[in-house]
Amino acid sequence: MKRWAFFCISILISYIFVVKTTYAQRLTNADTAELQIIYSHERMGAVIAHTLGMGVGYKWGKNTTAFKTRVISTEFVSFKSHKQIKTINPYFNNAKRYVYGKMNDVFYLRGGIGNKQLLNRKPLWGGVELRWLYEGGATVAIEKPYYLFVISFYPGIGNDLNYVIESQKFDPEFHSWDDIYGKAPFTKGLNEISFKPGLYAKTAFNFEFGEVRTRMQSLEAGFILEFFPQGVTILADKSNNRLFWSFYLSLSLGKRFNKY
Repeated sequence: MKRWAFFCISILISYIFVVKTTYAQRLTNADTAELQIIYSHERMGAVIAHTLGMGVGYKWGKNTTAFKTRVISTEFVSFKSHKQIKTINPYFNNAKRYVYGKMNDVFYLRGGIGNKQLLNRKPLWGGVELRWLYEGGATVAIEKPYYLFVISFYPGIGNDLNYVIESQKFDPEFHSWDDIYGKAPFTKGLNEISFKPGLYAKTAFNFEFGEVRTRMQSLEAGFILEFFPQGVTILADKSNNRLFWSFYLSLSLGKRFNKY
């Protein structure tokens, strides 16, 4: 993860655990009766950053007991190899950046069910409420071929060489880095998408820091493990990997409510 991401995360965590305590004085007049209400349902949208990509998610929750919430979630995230590096052809003006050796753009679509277990209730004056999350379900890897602009030379007049730039899928047998002009548009290859079904398991800690119980604000930090029986290909030298793992952070906003 890039340095700026770690910087932003550090600022956010500092806000939650340090700056948040400064609100204690102005919360002394809060309606504490509202804190005694148990809300049965919750809905949350999330922005997700993990060690190998980013994405979005949405969760539906229902309290099964006073201390446990059943959660149904769906997520859509991008995924890359930790080995991939962007490069550029220095021999051509206006060449485009690309990843040498990349075979597919890969995205994961997850859907699962889990539980959030309350570990530490938020005090009346505010603060942070801590929960432990465990979740599992189905995941689908979406592979879209990664197209490049490739330079092909042909004889011209006299000793001159002419060239043409064509979009092609990367082929390690024929393409070298000095033949590549850059990355082709993302839309190239959308009609060649393939799907690889799999399974995932997730565990995380959820830190809720919203001041109002009906308005949820939380930071979640955890670990995801995914398995694809058919394998998933990202780079040419790492084809058909079956097992993937990553650490993630997600920032969620949502609401709690009762259905009458």
